[in-house]
Amino acid sequence: MKLCATKMPTEQPSKNYPTAAEFKQLLLTQPLEEIVKARIFAGVPYAFSKRPQAMDTLRNHLSNQLRIPPENVIVIGSAKIGFSLSPDNFPRAYSRRSDIDVLLVHPAMFDSVWKTLLAWHYPRRSSLDGVDWDWARHRRDEIYWGWLEPSRVRYDGLSFPDVLHPMRNLSAAWFGAFRSLARYPDFMGRDVSGRLYRTWDHALAYQVAALKKIKALIQDWE
Repeated sequence: MKLCATKMPTEQPSKNYPTAAEFKQLLLTQPLEEIVKARIFAGVPYAFSKRPQAMDTLRNHLSNQLRIPPENVIVIGSAKIGFSLSPDNFPRAYSRRSDIDVLLVHPAMFDSVWKTLLAWHYPRRSSLDGVDWDWARHRRDEIYWGWLEPSRVRYDGLSFPDVLHPMRNLSAAWFGAFRSLARYPDFMGRDVSGRLYRTWDHALAYQVAALKKIKALIQDWE
């Protein structure tokens, strides 16, 4: 898989949401990349099936707050398809109490974070220890896979924190953007969180890896 795409795949999804049993059969009979593109990356989320305009609200709000193109904002997970796609929880049904997971793609924003991390890490790469070392290790793992959850990054106890100021600003903006969704009736009382990916191919690779684990579990069950 060539990790370079910046545009969302355009495959057309089925008009109906598959049941968990139907989705199991899809995993066993269809290419996983096609399933992700058609069933997860495209179509109206299950959570918004009765109010499709809620997706527009979500996209427009996050686009305005974070300066990310609205077409690069989608819902994934149980809120997208109707049941959990986590290998640990599949196929737990979506409910009003379920989280809403959002996937966002923005190469320039991701690269800006990467650049900031390097500016902080390079001058002390051979002398990191303690909190600094653990923090750098976690960020390195995330960046390697092409994703980051800005609002979950903590900066307490780090040395030379001023260098990380641009990244801290993004974390604060990210947290504020998602928290302020509560002003809209469709999102009151909902836990909505987002993960930033560098490209659509990085996002695709992550989702495919999760489906591979679920497929292996299904094969073991049978």
